[in-house]
Amino acid sequence: MKRALLLLLALASASAQAQSPSLQLDLGEGVTMDMILVKPGSFEQGSPANESGREADEGPQRRVTITRPFYMAKYPVTRGQFNRFATVTRFRTEAEIGVSGGFGVVDGKLVQQKQFNWRNPGFEQTDDHPVVIISAHDAAAFCKWLSGKSGRVCEPPTEAQWEYACRAGTTLAHYASPVDAIAWHRGNGLSQTHPVGQKKANAWGFHDFYGPVWQWCRDWYAPYPSGPAFDPLQTNQHLSDKPRQVLRGGSILSDVSHSRSAERYRNDARSRNADNGFRIVCSIEQRAVAAPPAPVHEPLPSFPDPDDDLHPSEPQSSGGGWLLGLFSLGVPLIVLFIIVRKVLASFGGGVRPTAISSDMTGPEAAALLFSKRPPLGHRFAFNLTDDGFYITGPAEAMGWLLRYECVVSGRMIADEIAFTPGPQGQFIFTGKKPSSVRIQTSGGAAGTDSAVISHGSSFDNDRHRSSFDSSSSSSSYPSAY
Repeated sequence: MKRALLLLLALASASAQAQSPSLQLDLGEGVTMDMILVKPGSFEQGSPANESGREADEGPQRRVTITRPFYMAKYPVTRGQFNRFATVTRFRTEAEIGVSGGFGVVDGKLVQQKQFNWRNPGFEQTDDHPVVIISAHDAAAFCKWLSGKSGRVCEPPTEAQWEYACRAGTTLAHYASPVDAIAWHRGNGLSQTHPVGQKKANAWGFHDFYGPVWQWCRDWYAPYPSGPAFDPLQTNQHLSDKPRQVLRGGSILSDVSHSRSAERYRNDARSRNADNGFRIVCSIEQRAVAAPPAPVHEPLPSFPDPDDDLHPSEPQSSGGGWLLGLFSLGVPLIVLFIIVRKVLASFGGGVRPTAISSDMTGPEAAALLFSKRPPLGHRFAFNLTDDGFYITGPAEAMGWLLRYECVVSGRMIADEIAFTPGPQGQFIFTGKKPSSVRIQTSGGAAGTDSAVISHGSSFDNDRHRSSFDSSSSSSSYPSAY
């Protein structure tokens, strides 16, 4: 009886706080985010067998009940809102800290180049455009910051929350017609994003559910379980061919058939494409904000170039100035580097200093800083899939610098990665099944030991070498659409 009474009181409290149909989150410096109340209810998730454009993973339909109210952003997160977060926290996205950049738009297709990130997706944007080249991890970092700032739990929506809010009580493929009045897609998007709010809203006041960007959800991709569900969230990432996270809504690079309420898409959580963005939901309840949130990402200190013999950039006038300059370079880091180098050398592995750009942060920079050179003859392996391949290797290879080259539909793809495998290995997305793959475990300098593992007979070694040795970041991947 006491538990039931407490539950009723909690429900009454939540109901009282849910009376406001809208909410505005303050991001600071005049930047805000409009939120709309979504009340509890039920809907049929997925699509009927006769729906035009339907795909197999949209069924069978199931009855889903959303039991708790929540607020959802009226629009996808904009470039201006994300810029506010990045400015305050000094956050750098995965495309910015990675060695290969993000996938920007070139001639209407996704192409990976170092210069592509949310600040430069390959087309012009203003603060009113949806932010793009955002991974699921980048979206989660934004939500963590906004949760601390607003006092509400902010996060990407579940797949069920997204579809429930998108449908807004409708049961057909789209919440309104004609499609061009409500959706951005390949046929009308001109391969670039557009300011949010230009298309017709649904019955609950939300815009831009169908493009211009695919929107990250919290669920891992998997078939729908049969039977009714209450507030479903798929947390098992191993129910697909590889761990992939759900995106919803279609985009400026996808066919109009993807602009449907039931359409499902999925991608690696670290993918960063120029048509991937996100919107958020937040809790009805608000807690007090005790202090400004700490920065989400702190950039690493600038490391000296390993090839400059630690020479200061300017002449020092005295011994005391020289010591001060040495300390400013970070004596503890240098000592740590020397110790790790000697320890690894005692095991025969060695440490190869690797150039680190000043804008790199996080585990990737650390892995590159202490990249180990594998001994001659050490062998990795790979497993081909329909859209790429997995690289597998021993646990002690974590952080090794690998080079791979592959041929996909007659085109050479080459890149360098720090080896950071998941349960099935490290997945390399190529869009289609490679016909040839070569992996080189090498320090990259002339004369260093290396082991080469190859598959396929269609390699042109001269062309392979020319592409591989190119100093420009021009490696590209075919569009997944």
